[in-house]
Amino acid sequence: MRLLAYDVVEDRPFAEGHQVAFVPVAELLRQSDFVSLHCFLSDATRHLINAERLGLMKPTAFLINTARGGLVDTAALCSALHARRLAGAALDVMEDEPLPADSPLRGFDTVYLSPHVAGSTTDARRRSGAMAAENLMRALRGERPEGILNPEVLAR
Repeated sequence: MRLLAYDVVEDRPFAEGHQVAFVPVAELLRQSDFVSLHCFLSDATRHLINAERLGLMKPTAFLINTARGGLVDTAALCSALHARRLAGAALDVMEDEPLPADSPLRGFDTVYLSPHVAGSTTDARRRSGAMAAENLMRALRGERPEGILNPEVLAR
């Protein structure tokens, strides 16, 4: 399998060690049989996968989103699926959670839905608990905890 990736910050050593080729996002979408999203949701990434980008994908391609629901424009995805411009999707996260009972996503036999549990493996839970405990110990020692999203609060 050939692995393509797009990232605003390219980790070249990782890519070389895992035979990953960095390409522009449009090229990735045009060439990929499976597109899997792994990024944060921000103003810059909201609807990263929109009608224009779905239009670049092969009609035989599948979209996988286990990251954040807002990365995908649900209306555009449903339109692409309805027009058979995309083979299917697997979604663990949705723009609206819980997914409304009348969501059009529920009507496609090529869409696989799970209730935002992809990260709930035994290993992930164990690691999350260990990381929380380690960060608590760092904070109690007066050290900076890892992974802070709002470091400005430390100054207070």
